[in-house]
Amino acid sequence: MKQFINLLKISLNVNFGISALRYRFTREKKRLWEPILIFLAIIIGGGSLVAFFTMVLYSVYAAGVFMNTPEIVITIGLLASQFVIFVFGIFYIISAFYFSNDVDILVPLPLKPYHILGTKFLIILINEYLVLLPMLIPAIIIYGVGTRPDIAYWFKSVFIMLLSPVIPLIIASVFVLVLMRLINVRKSKDLLMVIGGLLGLFLGVAINYFAQRMSNGNPDEFMQDLLTSRINIIDKLGEKLPHVLWGTYSLSKPGIEGLLYFALTIAVAAIAFIFLLWLGNRIFYKGLLSGQEVSRKKRNLSAEQINRKTQKTSNPVTALFWREWKLFLRTPIYMINGLAGMIMVPFLLLMPYFSGSGDMQELISMATDPQFITQATLVGLAIVLFTASINIVSCTSLSREGQTFWISKVIPISPKQQVTAKLLHGMAISGIGILFTIIIIAFVLQLSPVRLFTILILGILGSFLLNTLNLIIDVIRPKLVWNDPQEAVKQNLNGFFSILLTFVSLIIWGVLSALLFKIGIPEGWVYIILGLSAAILSVPSLAILYTLAESSYRKLEL
Repeated sequence: MKQFINLLKISLNVNFGISALRYRFTREKKRLWEPILIFLAIIIGGGSLVAFFTMVLYSVYAAGVFMNTPEIVITIGLLASQFVIFVFGIFYIISAFYFSNDVDILVPLPLKPYHILGTKFLIILINEYLVLLPMLIPAIIIYGVGTRPDIAYWFKSVFIMLLSPVIPLIIASVFVLVLMRLINVRKSKDLLMVIGGLLGLFLGVAINYFAQRMSNGNPDEFMQDLLTSRINIIDKLGEKLPHVLWGTYSLSKPGIEGLLYFALTIAVAAIAFIFLLWLGNRIFYKGLLSGQEVSRKKRNLSAEQINRKTQKTSNPVTALFWREWKLFLRTPIYMINGLAGMIMVPFLLLMPYFSGSGDMQELISMATDPQFITQATLVGLAIVLFTASINIVSCTSLSREGQTFWISKVIPISPKQQVTAKLLHGMAISGIGILFTIIIIAFVLQLSPVRLFTILILGILGSFLLNTLNLIIDVIRPKLVWNDPQEAVKQNLNGFFSILLTFVSLIIWGVLSALLFKIGIPEGWVYIILGLSAAILSVPSLAILYTLAESSYRKLEL
């Protein structure tokens, strides 16, 4: 047990950078503004999402009161949070259990398999609380304020929130352990991660589609049918997901009955965790070590082929550009996170169109009306810029190099050329999003070719500026120390700053457009001014990027 506790302390220190934060707060007091600014940015950015989800939960609670089942708000909160934990937890578990950099260090140490497995599981669990608590706390508060239960409710709610992600994560962990033991995943991990990521994306799109198909896209009608039929949703969910039912009843049932459900939830979570450690102790190392030896097919090259390969040269920027593409495609977590937003946003825009929503059809009719065609064009441009900039490619460009950043420091290529290649790679990814979104806009809004071409040009100019600014963010504060690739993108606040920067830029361009129209500037000139503003701002931004790159590449150390 002592070894397990010591390993857990070290892992927590590494995962959250506790020693680095302590040093910053005690020694580098000039940089105290950074964590404070990050905390405020998280509160402001995440607060809007939590507020929206809270309003949804309150509507669910109000409907539950009419059905005489107000506890449904707890059920929905548990269900939504655990679904997110399970889906994304699979990828985190695969990455942390089998492909993190510290695995090769920990395995030779005198540690039991369950020491390593249990520690990594608890680290993932703690990280998942950052996602779960903002989704679950509003449901707990809404039900507690609305029904005014006794003090035992608030006491039990703390433990239910702490235990709620345990069972879905254990199910995901058991699935991963068995999968790794049965097949040689290490040889095909990239393919499996890509397939899994795409399945997750399509699952999210499918859920959104069927949610909007309910009652022909009329939520009020669906809720009315629900209230009329008095469907016992909680019991229906309990048949398929009993742990969600236990969590709901442990909080909503009074007296001994609630305590029994509470004890059952704790007992099942404890037994499931013990089973996970037992299973991991038997098969974790076997699955981890399988497939370590990789044999390559021998291929004899002729002298002519060798000369052709060794004499072939290319421009340094071009070579680095293709290196960026290869690293991006060879690391599934990078590719999934880089392309997810550009795939999801256009499809989410299409879902209301295909669901036959009356409001959506009315909105489309208004957008195709010549009277509102200008507004439709500007909205289309905003969607294009948002979709093209939501990827995490530019804002994690240096971070993704991680421990291999020393190669960039020693190769005889200037930092200016290296960041130019990264910028071009980011623009290439954004270009895919721009073209994809414009095709969707052309299909839905049926804009003229001239307007679509205008959106394309302005989208490219705006995207270039945003990619330059996002790359500046990563040059200033790259995350080079990480144990597995998902940390470089999932636990990197640069992605949050990138989205925040995109929103601020869109608001500024929106206000500028409104002011130009208000003073009577013709539509064509408004587009020209927007394009010129993006192009002019790109020049000093590019100069700042090159200046910072020259200094940062010299100062950065692993």
